[in-house]
Amino acid sequence: MPFSLSLLGEMPKAEEVLMKKQIIFLLFLITLITFVNYAFCQNMIIEWQNCFGGSKIDLSRDIINKYNDYLIVGFTGSNDGDVTFNHGNNDVWIMQTDSIGTLIWEKSYGGSLDDGGYRIFRSDNNSYYILGASCSSDGDISYDPYPGSNDYWILKIDSVGNILWGKILGGNMLDQMWTGTTTDDGGILAFGWTGSEDGDISVYYGLYDMWMVKLDSNGEKEWDFTIGTSGMDVGQAIIQTSDGGYLVGGSSRIDEGGNLTCVPHSYKAEAILFKLDSLRNIEWQNCYGGSEDEGITGLLEIDDGYVFVAYTLSNDGDVSGHHGITGETGDIWVVKIDLFGNIIWQKCIGGSRYEGAENILLTEDSGFIIIGCTQSHDGDVDGNHTLSEYDHDIWIVKLSNEGVLLWQQCIGGIGDERLEFGVFKKSDNNYVIAGQTDYCPSYDVECTPHAGNYPDFWVFEIIDTSTNIINNITNDKAIKVYPNPATDYVVFEIPSSIPQNRGKNIILINDVFGQVVETLPIKNEKTVWDTREMSSGTYFYCIQSGLNTIERGKILILK
Repeated sequence: MPFSLSLLGEMPKAEEVLMKKQIIFLLFLITLITFVNYAFCQNMIIEWQNCFGGSKIDLSRDIINKYNDYLIVGFTGSNDGDVTFNHGNNDVWIMQTDSIGTLIWEKSYGGSLDDGGYRIFRSDNNSYYILGASCSSDGDISYDPYPGSNDYWILKIDSVGNILWGKILGGNMLDQMWTGTTTDDGGILAFGWTGSEDGDISVYYGLYDMWMVKLDSNGEKEWDFTIGTSGMDVGQAIIQTSDGGYLVGGSSRIDEGGNLTCVPHSYKAEAILFKLDSLRNIEWQNCYGGSEDEGITGLLEIDDGYVFVAYTLSNDGDVSGHHGITGETGDIWVVKIDLFGNIIWQKCIGGSRYEGAENILLTEDSGFIIIGCTQSHDGDVDGNHTLSEYDHDIWIVKLSNEGVLLWQQCIGGIGDERLEFGVFKKSDNNYVIAGQTDYCPSYDVECTPHAGNYPDFWVFEIIDTSTNIINNITNDKAIKVYPNPATDYVVFEIPSSIPQNRGKNIILINDVFGQVVETLPIKNEKTVWDTREMSSGTYFYCIQSGLNTIERGKILILK
C-alpha cells in the first residue's frame, strides 16, 4: 500500500521516532542535493553581501557609485543597530560602503514625522542630490511652507553627507515624490504626482496629476509641469533624452479635461508615455495597454527609439503573452517603440503571481537586462526560493534585442527580498544591488537582518561566472572545452592533475532557465557530452569536485 504519514500513529514509540528521523533526513538530503545543484551552477553568484539596519523597518531604494565605494539611500524607522540617530518615525537614511560592502558612514535626515529617500544622483563638485518625501516641518526641514501635508523634499549633500541645502516643494495636499533625473545644466528634476492645486503647482487638472519640478544646482525652482486629467494620473518614470527633451511615463485612469488626450483601451489604468521637447512642448503622447491596469515604471533611450518596462494585468489590446490571471496578477511588460512611440515589439515576462521592475539596462550586444522582483514559481520564473506566495525573490532577466528571453535567475531566500531602483551596473556581467531582506540565513541570503520580521537593507555584488570561457588553451593544466559552438558533441578535457575526489567529480549542464539537462560523471581525462538530441541555444556547464566548483562556462549549440 502507498506510504502514509498516518501509519506513524500505529507504530511503537521507538519505531515512530526512528521513522521520523529517517523522513527528516531524507527530506534534508533531497533539499541539500537540490541546493547544491542550484547554488553552484547559476549564472550569477554573489561576491559579497551585507545587511544594514536596526530593530525597525529599513527599506533601501537606490544606489550609486562613489569612486570605488557606494552610496545607498532609503528609509529607516530604526534608532539602533547601524542607525545612530532617528529624528522620529521614518527618516531618510543614507550610507556609504566600501567596494566590498563594509559600512564607512551613515546619516539620517528628517523631522518628527515620516520622511524617506527615493533616489540619489551625482551632482557636481563631489556633491549629491537626494530626492525624498517629507511630512515633517522640523528637524532638518529648515522651512516648510505647507505644514501638515506630504511634500517633495530635495536635498543636496556633500561627500560626507552634510546638507548643503534642502527644499520642500508641493502644496497643501498630498504630493508624492517617486523618481527623477539630473539635467544637462547640472540641475535636478523631481517627478511623481500631486493632489494640490496651490503652492508650487502652476497647473492642476484634478484628483491626482503627474507633476515634475525643476531646480537649479542651488536649489532654486526654475519651472514645473503637470500632465493629467480630472482622473487619477500617477508619474513613475522619467529620463532626459539626447535631444534635451524629456520622456515621461506613468499610469492614468483617463478622465475629462487636461492635456492627456490619447485614447485609452478601457476605463482602467493605462500606461502613459509623453515626449516633451526641451521647452516642454508636447511632441507626442501615447496610451498603451489592454482592458486591465497598466503603468510604466522604467525608461531607456536606445539608438533607434526607446524601451519601457511596465506592469500589466491585461492579455488583450497591445498586450499578449500574459502569464497570470488577467485582472488579478501582473507581469513585467517590456515594450520597444520607435522614436514616435509606435510599438516595434512587446514581451510579457513572469508567472502566475506578481512581477514588477523599475530597472532596464542596455547590454553590449544590444540586448536588455531587467532587474526586478517576482512572486512566481512557474511560467518564465525558475528557481524562486520563497515559501510564501506573498513573498518575493529579486529577479534578473536577459532579453535579446528582439525581446527573446535568453536567461533568468532568482536571487533571494525563503523570506521576502525586494528591489526598487537599487541597481548599479559595473559591466554586463557585474552588478551591485541594494534591495531588502527580512529573513536569513537561507539560500542566497547569508547576512543577518537586525530584527525578526522587519526588513533590512540587503546590499550585494553579483558576477556572471559563465563568461569565464576557456577554449583551445595550450596550457597542459588547463581545462579545455571544445568545439564551441558545437553541433553533435562537446568534449570536456580535464587534466589528471585535478583531484579525483573518490570518483565524485561531475559536470552539470544547465539550460538558460537554470534547469539541469545533463549530469556527466568524470571518469577519464576526456568526457564527451552527446548533444545530438539537444536543441539549439545557450547552455552553461559547471564542473564540480565534490562540493567544490573548479570551472564554469558557456556553450553554444547550433544545429
